[in-house]
Amino acid sequence: IKCHHIFVKTLATTGKVREAIDNFFHVMKELKEEFSSNVTPATILSCLSATRNDLDKYSAEEILNIPKMNDKGKQWAMIFMDTMIPYVYMVCPHFIPLIATRMVSLSLQYGLVRESASGLNIYSYSILCLLQDIDGGCYWLRTTRLILERFKALEMYPKLRFFQCSFLTCWKEPFQSVTNDLLQCHQQAIIVGDVEYAVFSSHIQCQFMILSGSHLAAAEKQCVVLSKEMIRLNQVQSLLEHSSIHNMVLQLAGGDDTAFDFPEISFKSEDEVLDEAESSGKIVIANSIYTNRVMRAFFFRNYNYAKDMTKKYAALVGNESLRFQTIFYVFYEGLLAFRLARTEADREHWRLIGQKSINTYQTWVKHSEWNFENKLLLLEAESHFSNCEYESAEKTYLASIDSARRHKFVHEEGLAMDLLASFYNVRGKVEPANSYLEGAYSCYEKWGAFGLLKHLRGY
Repeated sequence: IKCHHIFVKTLATTGKVREAIDNFFHVMKELKEEFSSNVTPATILSCLSATRNDLDKYSAEEILNIPKMNDKGKQWAMIFMDTMIPYVYMVCPHFIPLIATRMVSLSLQYGLVRESASGLNIYSYSILCLLQDIDGGCYWLRTTRLILERFKALEMYPKLRFFQCSFLTCWKEPFQSVTNDLLQCHQQAIIVGDVEYAVFSSHIQCQFMILSGSHLAAAEKQCVVLSKEMIRLNQVQSLLEHSSIHNMVLQLAGGDDTAFDFPEISFKSEDEVLDEAESSGKIVIANSIYTNRVMRAFFFRNYNYAKDMTKKYAALVGNESLRFQTIFYVFYEGLLAFRLARTEADREHWRLIGQKSINTYQTWVKHSEWNFENKLLLLEAESHFSNCEYESAEKTYLASIDSARRHKFVHEEGLAMDLLASFYNVRGKVEPANSYLEGAYSCYEKWGAFGLLKHLRGY
């Protein structure tokens, strides 16, 4: 069983993810913990509901006092599930809540092992994703660290902290602080020798640097460092998704197109990576690329291309889970939808998509005004504009600019000014339009988006 565990892990880390997952499910069947291949949304929700009911019977203290697991077969089942979490997430994320509920169920029935912390961690993630239960997800996080302390397994702490930063605490804590937490997570993972989660942490950190408005020169530097580290640590699979992030940084900053310039990878463009992700079912990589493309196209005012990307995203990805990338996809899709509602024949179709984005952000802003207020205000301003509510639109654009400035999102401050300038242009107010357009350019310059500026000044 130890050899098979090493074999499956080696397959996964060397890019043979589908083969690793097939072997994983075979092993789980041999360990009497088989997963059905017929997974439906109803099945997932039923498992989550049953597990929630089981956990409701325990306090956090009672969970910590559960005896240790003695069944060797169940221990190995927990080890295999813990190992395969990131790779199952990459290819078939709909199995993640089933793995989570299975790990929690085994822990409650047979006793705790250190991997029980991982099970509870991804259970928290699953109820956040599928039940939109942000508070419930964060509640159980506090128990996972205590489980690791009980088993003196602090070498697993960087892994758990990665999941918490990447998928849970980002809904409550300022994005800028999450960026710093991920850097610390990377450093801690390196110290304990967990190269996989060291790389994962830095990869997500690079995304947060872009999306929180960090200077793009710093983001580009971090992307280069991470690409070299991924190659050195033989984490080629992670390099594929990371190269798309690096590519977006380079396009915004105006650097040379070197994101795919590595002999260690066979893919030489983002299109090639996307084709491979779609053909092999690597949904998470496709999700990331489409999200990046929609955001990038909106900033560059390539609205038809952004429209095409949203359609492909919906066809391939759908709404199977709530990731931190969803924050930004919903934002830019909503902004695009209100713009198209003013220019396309199917106005009502696009208006409803935009309104759905507003409804979503109205829920999220309750958990973090810092992260979500300026984005909600900008969506609402675009909605007012689309409905010819010009006085309300103007006030809300200004409120979004002020909120973005207060919450240190310089790129979104620039974007709000950019859209306000467009609003004034349509209204025939040339002087304020020019003034806010220059304000937008000033913000983009502070962001380090010189490639974007070059494009817009010649637009």
